[in-house]
Amino acid sequence: MRRAGRFAVLLGVFAFGASAAAAPLPAPAGVTLVEQPDPAADLVGTEVLLQAGLDRQTPRQNGLAALVAETILHTPVSSSSGSGRAQSLLDAISANGGSLTYVVEPRHVRFYLEGLASGFASSLSMFHGALVKPDFSSETLKAARSALDEKIAQNQRLALSVGIDMLNRAFHQNSDAGMPPYGMPQTISGFSSGDAKAFYGEHYRRGDAVLSVIGNTAAATGANFTELADGLPVGTSAPITVRMATLPSNSQQIIARRDVPVPWLVAQYPAPDMRSKDFGAMLILTAFMQRTLGDVSEVPAIATRGAAQRGVGAFYNFDTYPANVIIYVDGGLGDPTRTFATALTVVNVLGHAKLGGDLTEMKAFAAGRFLEDTQTMQDRAWLAGVFAARHENGDYLATILKAIDSTTATDLQRVAGRYLGAPTIALVLPRSQPTVQNPTP
Repeated sequence: MRRAGRFAVLLGVFAFGASAAAAPLPAPAGVTLVEQPDPAADLVGTEVLLQAGLDRQTPRQNGLAALVAETILHTPVSSSSGSGRAQSLLDAISANGGSLTYVVEPRHVRFYLEGLASGFASSLSMFHGALVKPDFSSETLKAARSALDEKIAQNQRLALSVGIDMLNRAFHQNSDAGMPPYGMPQTISGFSSGDAKAFYGEHYRRGDAVLSVIGNTAAATGANFTELADGLPVGTSAPITVRMATLPSNSQQIIARRDVPVPWLVAQYPAPDMRSKDFGAMLILTAFMQRTLGDVSEVPAIATRGAAQRGVGAFYNFDTYPANVIIYVDGGLGDPTRTFATALTVVNVLGHAKLGGDLTEMKAFAAGRFLEDTQTMQDRAWLAGVFAARHENGDYLATILKAIDSTTATDLQRVAGRYLGAPTIALVLPRSQPTVQNPTP
């Protein structure tokens, strides 16, 4: 009850206190710009969403979206110190007290710039310069490839990432949206400057750009957020249509072997997107799965740990299309076959059991978990950007909490039965360990 009370307090504070309304601001034609001012913050953040993600690649371009994004980070810029010495955008922003990251998603590539308000204008200017005029020279591409190779190698050592990559490839049919986010070293090594320039010119378009600004923007003297996308090619980007025959198979289990110490199970379920009437119910069900998996595996639910460190968990990718829910279990928590079967049984029961009674605790837990998992400025900038990209206005947090609060027991039963029936399962096994037998309950 202590945990439920904690989340109920959080729900009350956020529902009736602080607002998460992202105010739309005037922007160049085609660009969407939203702002969440926070005068009490020391930092300023800017998220840039461009429709230049995985579904813009042909099958032969696996990794090109990531290479272009990485090239922008390695584009030489003039130092803000006034020394005149050129350094990579990433190093220059770091020297200026800021950070710059990117994420390649099925539809989008997202850049996030964050830094102290006092020096943010300089970092923003350097980012703008590299974003609208990347350096696709052989030297910069070489540095970008090297950085991508390191990220690919790191991903291959994370069982959760390997499992998700395998499931996404099976989940996204007739699209390259399910390809590995960083590509493969074999394909990346073959891309030329011309390939990178062509992808950039076709998909880094002003008409698709969404800019989400957050933090103490008033203290960021000289920062011109409205012009960040100026200089990008006009127009919009279009996904690549890929026709792939479905592989004949009666199995919903995928197995891979990697250099991991223990086996992992990762299962994927179809889910409603954020515009669906089933959105709130799936938020509650996902939170319930997270808590229940932690209970049956005797793993405390610690919200501050990352997904791979929690051992078990569930998360809802409502911002992708099609949306999906992932559950994962670290087989090192006990006997792998028993642990995996227990986890799948928990979800299976949700799809068939009659759900009723008072949902107050479940709703409070779902709301509290969502709030605790989206506390950072980057999370909040991302949420505002996701809603803006779908032309949803207003307070995104209030919208999410309302979706949770309006869910009924009947909704939960219907949504669980519709979506949580037949998962696709990925088993990531150590190279030297025998195959885990029949984890399906």
